[in-house]
Amino acid sequence: MARRRFAGAPGARLRDRAAPGSPASRSADATWPAIGLRGVPMGRGFSLLAWTCALSGAVALNVAAQPAEETSLPLTASRVIELASTCSPEARIAAARVEEARGRLTSARVFSQENPVLEALSGRSWRGPAGSTELELAVPLGYGLGRAYRVQEATATVERETLHAADARRLLAGRALASFYRVLHAEMQLGIAEEGRRLAGEQRRIAEEKVEAGDAARLELLVAETEVSRGESAAESAAGELALAQLELAAVLGMPSSQGLRTTGDLADRSRFDAIAADGRTAGERERADLRAARADLAAAAASLKQARAAWIPGIALRLSYGEDQEESTLRPGLAVSLPIFDQRRGERQQALARRLRAQIELEARRALAAVELEGAQAAYRRAAAAASEIEVTALPRALETEALALAGYEAGKFDLPALLIVRRNALETRREQADRLLSAALAGVDLAVAAGALP
Repeated sequence: MARRRFAGAPGARLRDRAAPGSPASRSADATWPAIGLRGVPMGRGFSLLAWTCALSGAVALNVAAQPAEETSLPLTASRVIELASTCSPEARIAAARVEEARGRLTSARVFSQENPVLEALSGRSWRGPAGSTELELAVPLGYGLGRAYRVQEATATVERETLHAADARRLLAGRALASFYRVLHAEMQLGIAEEGRRLAGEQRRIAEEKVEAGDAARLELLVAETEVSRGESAAESAAGELALAQLELAAVLGMPSSQGLRTTGDLADRSRFDAIAADGRTAGERERADLRAARADLAAAAASLKQARAAWIPGIALRLSYGEDQEESTLRPGLAVSLPIFDQRRGERQQALARRLRAQIELEARRALAAVELEGAQAAYRRAAAAASEIEVTALPRALETEALALAGYEAGKFDLPALLIVRRNALETRREQADRLLSAALAGVDLAVAAGALP
């Protein structure tokens, strides 16, 4: 029965093959391209390989398409933290390091680091036809403290890498959240610029009506048109800043493009950070992931030192020898003991001592740094939040009210154009300052959350 097979050469097509074992089949195999994947020739097993590669490609395309799908969803602060902790390249690399450490733990748990050795000798005497055969089996024993300390070190290493991954997620969540707030700030600045452009257009309309009515000179119209042009330029510049902020956020989240990226949130919402600031726990009581990772590193270093000190214990191997000749057969059990005479592992003990000292110093330094970071972040957040509240509660409402009164007075002929421009620019500056203060407070809140270990 004929069957189809895919030709591996470029440009080849599906063709019919004869049944296996037939002359036509052997001829087709002889002309099959001698191309391999990692040294494996693509012969009759290629159909399985083709299906495997096709399935892998489909899975890869599906995984690659996931970040693009994420851009179609509106990004909130919580969603950004989730994506940064799971989908960003740095988070996936940290997870891969954890798997590497687990592989080393699996290797450390084996019964012995050396496999049994079987030796076989066979021959005959030079003086006659008599022959002899010898078999010898050596089985190393992975007993004692060496294996226990090896497993202990590997276990502490897995814990350290797991905590390093958690700490990487903490820092990544902070970076992503800061980028998210920069996008909200850029959107707010774009809204202010568009509002300024709208007000400039309204001002030009009033100036045109006054010039037509003979109540104003053409100079006022020229000044109003200049303000419209400046408003257009400011809006375009703000749109460019927004595009850059979106690009930064997409890069942090590991997205292939910032096209279609939408965010939703309130830059003035600081409830998440206010709750952290109200928590009176110290840095030592909070136990950040990096502190726990440093402690696990110290435990791994201590286990490494114990393993190095136990390395002088002689290794033991069970031996079993079997000999056979024409006269008799012999079976001799035995015991082999390694003597640490030449290599007493002094260098390993010295390295382990230095490693433990380094880990102890790093733990103490990280504790001090965590306390300083938390204290500084709390003070900075309190100041930034107070500044944002002051301009939001007091300065901004008065500036907007003054702008509305000045525009109404200019339309009624009670205000001249220079006075209106001064009031409008003051109102726009106040709104921009408010956006900047809100961003500063949000970024200070992110720093506080990162320093407190409250992310993700």
